[in-house]
Amino acid sequence: MVSFTECFGGLFSKRSTPKQIEPDSAIGGLLQSYPANPVQHPELNPELSKIASNLETIIAFVNPKSGGQKGRIVFERLKNYLNRENIFDLTKGGPKLGIEKHKNKNDLRIIACGGDGTVGWVLSVLDEMKLENQPSVAILPLGTGNDLARTLGWGGGYNNESMEIFIKKVIFGKIVKLDRWSIETNLVYSDQNEIEVKTSSDAKDKLPLNVINNYFSIGADAKIALDFHSAREKNPELFTSQAFNKIEYAKNYSKDLLNRSCKDMLQDITVFECDGISYLDKLKTLNSHSIVFLNIPSYASGKKPWKNEDGFEPQSYSDGKIEIVSFQTADFMLLQIGVHGDHITQAKKIRIKTASPLPMQVDGEPCFLQPSEITIELKNQATMIAASEENALISACIQTTCSYLCCSTNPDTDDEIASETEDEDLFDVF
Repeated sequence: MVSFTECFGGLFSKRSTPKQIEPDSAIGGLLQSYPANPVQHPELNPELSKIASNLETIIAFVNPKSGGQKGRIVFERLKNYLNRENIFDLTKGGPKLGIEKHKNKNDLRIIACGGDGTVGWVLSVLDEMKLENQPSVAILPLGTGNDLARTLGWGGGYNNESMEIFIKKVIFGKIVKLDRWSIETNLVYSDQNEIEVKTSSDAKDKLPLNVINNYFSIGADAKIALDFHSAREKNPELFTSQAFNKIEYAKNYSKDLLNRSCKDMLQDITVFECDGISYLDKLKTLNSHSIVFLNIPSYASGKKPWKNEDGFEPQSYSDGKIEIVSFQTADFMLLQIGVHGDHITQAKKIRIKTASPLPMQVDGEPCFLQPSEITIELKNQATMIAASEENALISACIQTTCSYLCCSTNPDTDDEIASETEDEDLFDVF
């Protein structure tokens, strides 16, 4: 493998723009010219041809629906750095066929291009396939929250970064392990020895996901997310803008802040045990409206609910422990200015029992769950690629000296992506 220094060193010397070739296809005239594909045309892009063997071991899964036009643009841009057969549209059969095709490659690296849900989809398929040599997964963030991407150093969204630089980050990134948690639910029924159980025709029997990659929560934040999802399902044509979506989230939050819909939530939780110790009394003392279980530090588009402090081990996404924090509804607004939740504990196994339907969410997927016994414990660890600080620093330096780069930009494409990025950052709810 080519050294990191050799790969990046040449980028800082001034050179003429490399020869360009036309792409196989373009999107509405947005993409008109590209740097030469280093695999198919090594003579036209000698800088990248040095790492052509590494490019052969990278495959990409793109959700073209993510981030508005961004997913489709990324799909086209990747064609100029990877073989066409290494790039897959997730809407055409999902990730399994692509992984199956390339599973025997040494040091296989996967790029998941989409939101946190896209990453979770790829990881779940890898679970099902039970490969002897687990591929490592990098993230090109195209969703709204992108909390896992933020945690691993890939940022909160694709902001028209040079695709050449991104690919090199994938090749030279740090391999890390990510804890993944199974979450199982079993319905609870009334009997002579139990508290009376109430059900609802609107509630679900199962959570939407059975694995936690990012976080799980019960209470107010899940209720706000559920109201938003319900409104979007009724009128999907209205929810086509990131700015509009975040305004709707803000409206739902304001409504819940006034109604305090989860203020009596703890009356409906009969068991809350972490590693065999009950924390129900502590939650009642704090008058919790929401309980959040954090596998990663980033939550709700980059907020940090957990603060490392005395009495607790430093937070880690690979230590086999999950952090549990408590909020009242008003606290979510304060997360914007760096306020943290109330620490409950760190645990390896959690058991919860509810007596009435409650709003819950797993990695941003909300539902109203029937009375259930919920068990959370470590499932496995995924192999991920973290963008190193060294790569991030070099990326920042290169971006500020883009006139010296051996890469191509297109004004129309840049404007398109910059416009969508501004929309995403217009409102940052929670």
